Amino acid sequence: MQRVRTGAGFYGLVFVAGFITFAMHEGGHWLAGTLLGHEAHYGLNGAGVRANIPWTHGMIIIAAGPAVTILQGLIALWLVEARTSAAAWVFLFWAAFMRFMATLITLWNPNDEARIGLELGLGTWPVPAMVTAGLFALLIMGSRGLRMSGKTLALSWVAASVAASAIVGLDMVMSG
Repeated sequence: MQRVRTGAGFYGLVFVAGFITFAMHEGGHWLAGTLLGHEAHYGLNGAGVRANIPWTHGMIIIAAGPAVTILQGLIALWLVEARTSAAAWVFLFWAAFMRFMATLITLWNPNDEARIGLELGLGTWPVPAMVTAGLFALLIMGSRGLRMSGKTLALSWVAASVAASAIVGLDMVMSG
């Protein structure tokens, strides 16, 4: 199998896929809250409910975002393998990148997986580590299948970092 060809369009997709990935992740939180009968809020980098809710509802809402992102990674890997899709690889990359960056942010503010671990008495790091390691394992599988180069991974990382910064910055501006 040949290496995937990349160029400006590919890295443009990496950038745009970040907005889609964040929207789906936060949409998972919003949808769970709504389906549980709560008034949910939604933003570029945050979603949930503002009212006091039962513990089980809170756990479901927290878990819904990462569950959507994990599902994104699994579907993307399937498409990478079934269709040799570089576009699907971009969404696989984003699933791993997003949860890795969220895990790093846990050093200052616990991410969704860390909050689940803390609530279940498992501590801060086991759940984020498992999710991130699992998504990186999927990314490695998909990258090998498409023979992605280290250069492609590095440039995708740069494009994703710019996109994530734009998303977080826009969310801060929009939420006041």
